[in-house]
Amino acid sequence: MTPAAHPFLTKVATLLLQKADRSRSDGAVRLKLDRSAAPEMHEATDGDAIKLYWMLLEELAASGWVRLHLSKAREFQSVLERRPALELLDFQGLADWARYESRDAAWDRRFLAFLRDEKSDALGAGKPQLLEYLGRSPLWALEEIEFSAALACLSELRERCLSKRTMPVRELSALVFQGRSKVLDSRQELLRLLGAGDEQFTEVPIQLLVAAQDSFDHVLFVENAVTFERMADVRQEDWTRALLVFAAGFRGSARRMRSARGSRLYFRSSGQARPGDRDVIEAWLYRQAELPVYFFGDLDFAGLQILSSLREGFPGTQAWRPGYQALAALLEQGKGHSPSSADKEGQTEPSPCGCSYSDETLLPLLLKSGKFIDQEAWSTGSA
Repeated sequence: MTPAAHPFLTKVATLLLQKADRSRSDGAVRLKLDRSAAPEMHEATDGDAIKLYWMLLEELAASGWVRLHLSKAREFQSVLERRPALELLDFQGLADWARYESRDAAWDRRFLAFLRDEKSDALGAGKPQLLEYLGRSPLWALEEIEFSAALACLSELRERCLSKRTMPVRELSALVFQGRSKVLDSRQELLRLLGAGDEQFTEVPIQLLVAAQDSFDHVLFVENAVTFERMADVRQEDWTRALLVFAAGFRGSARRMRSARGSRLYFRSSGQARPGDRDVIEAWLYRQAELPVYFFGDLDFAGLQILSSLREGFPGTQAWRPGYQALAALLEQGKGHSPSSADKEGQTEPSPCGCSYSDETLLPLLLKSGKFIDQEAWSTGSA
C-alpha cells in the first residue's frame, strides 16, 4: 500500500532517512515523534487533528517501509504520552517514495568515479577488486576530506600493507586516517586486498581478569564488572569452586581469546590463587585443556548473543542457571525494563545458539515479556 503524499509524512520520512544516513550502527534506526520531530501533532488543539496525523502515520506504516512503536499502554494515557516512534525497515523504498537522495550514496558514487578515472598506480594492480569492495562496503571515514586526500590515505595504507611491518591495527588506522584509530575495525578484507599478510596487523588483546579461589573445577564468565567484583568478594556455594573471568569489553568472537596473541591474563590481587593456578588456567585457555564453561550476563538479546559468541571459542558453554533463574524470576514478576527505556531498542533477536536453557527458556521469556533486565539486579539482591 502506497501512502498518499502529505507534507507531514514527507517531513517525518525525511527526518528518519537523514538519521539513518548519519548512523554507522548496524542496529535499528528509530525517530522519536516528539515535539521536535512532529510539532504538528503536539501543538494540535483538538483531538480530531491528532487523530488525522495518527491515521497518516498508520498509513505510512502499512507500506512496510516503517514500523510504528508505542510504549505499553497505561490507563488514561493519550497516544502522544506513549512515546510514539518510527522504526525504519526499508530505506530504499521510503527514500524512493519521499524522493530522498542519500547523501552517502551520492558521495560514494562520486568517489568511486574519481578512483576509476585516476591514472596513477597508487592502488596497484588490484584496483578493480578494491573498487568492487568499496562499492559494497564504503569507507565512510574518507567522506569529509577531498578526494585527492582520500586517495592519498588509501595509497599510504597500501604501502604499509606491502611493507610487511607488523603493528596493532588501531595504530595503523591512526597513522593513516588522521588519528582515527577505529577506521579499520572489521576491515580485514580491505587490508588483504591492499597486500597485507595474515596476522600482519593485530587486534588489541582481550584482557581477561580472573579470580581464583582454592581449587576450581569450572569456569564462569561474568559480563559486567560490578557483578564480577561482588561475586569475587563474597563467595557463595553456587560459585565457590568457579574460576571467575571478566573479559573487559568483549563483544566479538571468542576464538581470539584462545590464542596467546589474542588475550592477556590478569589476576585479581585479592583472590586466593595458588602458585600453580596460572599454569592450569593457561593450559585450559591456550592448550584446550578441558574445563566446563558457563556464562552469566544481562538477560537481554545482547547478553544471549555474547553466550553464542563464547560458544564459538569454548564449545559447550552454557548459560549459568543460578544467576539467570533469579533474573528470569524477576521478569516473571513483571519487573525489568523495556528496551527503549535503556537505549537497547537496537538489539536484535539472536538465533538459537545450542544451549538448551538459553534457547528453550530464556529467549522465549524475553520475547513473551518484551522486557530486559540487567545482571546487576541479581548482584545487589543476592551476593
